[in-house]
Amino acid sequence: MSTTLSTLRDRTRRYLDESTAGRWTDANINAYINEGIRFLQSELDRANPDYFLRVCTFSASAGSYQAALPSTIYGHRIRNVQFYENSLSAVGNPDRVQPGQLEWIYENQDYSGVPSVYQTMAGYMLWAPLLQYDSTFRFVYAKKEADLSADTDTVDAISDEYTDIISIYAAILAKESKEIPTGGLRAILERRVLQMSNDSQPTDVLVLPQVSIDD
Repeated sequence: MSTTLSTLRDRTRRYLDESTAGRWTDANINAYINEGIRFLQSELDRANPDYFLRVCTFSASAGSYQAALPSTIYGHRIRNVQFYENSLSAVGNPDRVQPGQLEWIYENQDYSGVPSVYQTMAGYMLWAPLLQYDSTFRFVYAKKEADLSADTDTVDAISDEYTDIISIYAAILAKESKEIPTGGLRAILERRVLQMSNDSQPTDVLVLPQVSIDD
């Protein structure tokens, strides 16, 4: 996962037969590339809902109520939330918290007052008070691919073998912006998306032990 914005832009320009800025500025191409990233993430997620799953932990001191969800959640979706009471690491036997019900933590402790920043985000609690001990949350969530801005920025969550789809999609958008026919590129895009969908299916349970994550 090391494809840079510069590489994606060069690929896009090859599909456009324009090696240097002419009809399209670098800024134009960059914008289309970021749209291509969002397109590819959606297609990958549809082909394999486990593709973007990641794990992160959050630890906080006793008495605090700040337990921020990961900032890179894709679609605000969390697969699994676990709570490790009296532990500063995700080790041992946790209590499982159902996504969308982090308020359970708030309701099951003796904590006076309602935190001023207690709020929801797309059905999940953004802030929740912890129990009386130093404790840890473990989140299993789908990670969102960030937009690229600097030439050295790299695609982070998408495998390099699929990133040509980003450039094809970006080239189609670029051509459409100038009302240039895109039939040939669209045919290439359809073939690559189909190939990617087949290749990314979760066929090998050893690659991602989903049962271990969900249990």
